[in-house]
Amino acid sequence: MNPEEMIRQSHRHPFQKWVTDPLFALLAGIVWLFFKILPVRWASAIGGQLGILIGKVMHRRSHIGLINLKIAFPDKSETERRTILKKMWQHWGRFYAEMPHAHTLFKKAEIRGLTHLKKAVAENRGGFVCSAHLGNWELAVSQPLFDDFYLNPVYRRANNPWLDKLMFQRRKGVLIPKGAAGARKMVEVLHHKGFIVMLCDQKLREGMEIPLFGKPALTAPAIAVLALKFKVPILMARSIRQPDGHFIMDVTEPLSMPQESDSDKAVRLILTEINRRLESWIRENPEQWLWVHRRFDKEIYRNPI
Repeated sequence: MNPEEMIRQSHRHPFQKWVTDPLFALLAGIVWLFFKILPVRWASAIGGQLGILIGKVMHRRSHIGLINLKIAFPDKSETERRTILKKMWQHWGRFYAEMPHAHTLFKKAEIRGLTHLKKAVAENRGGFVCSAHLGNWELAVSQPLFDDFYLNPVYRRANNPWLDKLMFQRRKGVLIPKGAAGARKMVEVLHHKGFIVMLCDQKLREGMEIPLFGKPALTAPAIAVLALKFKVPILMARSIRQPDGHFIMDVTEPLSMPQESDSDKAVRLILTEINRRLESWIRENPEQWLWVHRRFDKEIYRNPI
């Protein structure tokens, strides 16, 4: 356990640390086993219905989602936006119920553009793969994409360490937690010519304001800063659910690196291109993106829809 993790855990109440956390993790483990035993289609269907039910009681999150949808799709009616939100809750219910079946889903997935990643790996420089809370990104970070090649995921540790082990420690490759320790680990992975996968659609308290759906959104600059520093490529990837339940995984060619002498301007150009592509992907499959997190200025969410 690194010093940051020790400090974080020391702030937790002993009753929570030794009673409620293990009990909640035990319950989660039972649910995990339940979905693991079921055929993947049954697990997905049940998870989808549970997701819809959860969405009906998560009023605060749904409110955030509707505000985000209004920003992204101002021309759609309120009914259309609520339909997208309902399908989103269904998708994420299916997503979590399918996690125990990641290996099965991966074997049935169609991977497009894998040659771009293989070519980048063959150059032996390391690099980044940028994805988003879209579709099912777990397929790429829990399975070998080719020849025992794993991506090394950046992730946010669960507050509950027992749950963290259940949900994330099964991932392969080097697990990179967010924070200062994670930043050091990213540098270490790049020094060893490894590839890091990051979800690039998350808001940080500190970041660069980069347009997304026409509004400034705080965007983490680390991927661009490190790519420029180490002169490594950034590829983008998505894994989209299809109507019949299987997934199509797309990997793009590396982004064009700007030749700007001004490093801040170069970072901004890279992040702008990343957000532009993510926005395009989200518009194509809006029901598969996680709309219920605050992606824009907090003042936006204090106003009624």
